[in-house]
Amino acid sequence: MTLLPSDQDLFSSLGLALLLQLGNCTATKSVCYFTNWSQYRPGIARYMPENVDPCLCTHIIFAFTGMTNNQMTTIEWNDETLYASINGLKHYNRGLKTLLSVGAGTLEPRGKTLHSQRNRSQITQSLPNSKGSEFSEVAIWFLRKYTFHGLDVDWEYPVNCGSPADTKQLFTVLLKSNKPRLLISAAVSAGKGTIETAYQIPEMSKYMDLINVMTYDLRGSWDGFTGEDSPLFAGPNDKGDYKYFSVDYAMSYWKNQGAPAEELMVGFGAYASTFTLTNPASHGLDAPTSGPGTARSYTQEAGSLAYFEVCSFLKGATEVWNAPQEVPYAYKGNQWIGYANPKSFTLKVRPSTPFLLWGSMVWNIGLDDFTGTFCGQGKYPFMHALKSALSVSTPSK
Repeated sequence: MTLLPSDQDLFSSLGLALLLQLGNCTATKSVCYFTNWSQYRPGIARYMPENVDPCLCTHIIFAFTGMTNNQMTTIEWNDETLYASINGLKHYNRGLKTLLSVGAGTLEPRGKTLHSQRNRSQITQSLPNSKGSEFSEVAIWFLRKYTFHGLDVDWEYPVNCGSPADTKQLFTVLLKSNKPRLLISAAVSAGKGTIETAYQIPEMSKYMDLINVMTYDLRGSWDGFTGEDSPLFAGPNDKGDYKYFSVDYAMSYWKNQGAPAEELMVGFGAYASTFTLTNPASHGLDAPTSGPGTARSYTQEAGSLAYFEVCSFLKGATEVWNAPQEVPYAYKGNQWIGYANPKSFTLKVRPSTPFLLWGSMVWNIGLDDFTGTFCGQGKYPFMHALKSALSVSTPSK
């Protein structure tokens, strides 16, 4: 392999051992989001392109770019440098595909769910008069300029959050109009009600390469009681719409409504949903809560812990396996977390899972213990556990 001059620093940090592993890069679709604000985390938690292991992902989606006056724009001061570094990872994994996500995340780990209305309206305004051609031309030019393989549309959600009633159709038009052919993906809802209002599933699926179903954030501190972030199945006490908030239901719904199985990527959040218990003595599922869990020093967001912060939390905590939903939770004092672990990964992707799984999507790779400092399980324990589970469970094509 010939290294370009600009790659020397990256080569130094990845090391010869990584290059020797190139033949073992993952073949199962593994979509990883990289965020351009993880560079601002303090100390050892700062995450940059040189920290990315390019063998853990088949696709890396760079989040986010913005929209100004119907033009795609950079957001951070050094986005162009970050673009080049992420795309430089192709030198180490020749099969790696990179996409650029249109969105506006500002906080983490849930930054991607806190989009500005401006970006949604900019996309919407470009569609009615041009049937998407204006945005399509802009996107193609921008992606080609920075050597991305495709576009990820992170619009949360058409016909919701103030979007006009016709944006369900316009979202399909946007996906259809991405010509000449580049990869096209979208981050989509796992909530039944939102899916019904936001998407024309059979039609949009004709133009998609990846449908990244966000099967996380299914419970949170906004509920007022404890619950799992990404349960495989509904809980025995779930009623009303809550019985629809599970990985099994969401993935099966998308597939049954016409989405091809090979396009569907099941979402894995590399973080925990956290809660503050109203009464520490009441610490089971559905226990009353007074608000989100305490923010930690690295990600600095109440209600969430990065996976590497989960490892620190578990020291001295009581861990419980939630058998009906096949995920764990843990509590310590008045703090309660719903999270994922290697056992829950394996159960979600086992061949007998009711929905047919072809690949995964992770929000986001920089929330894993990428240095191996926090969990004591080597570098990237979250990603390696998921990769191992997928390698033995993905259906043959």
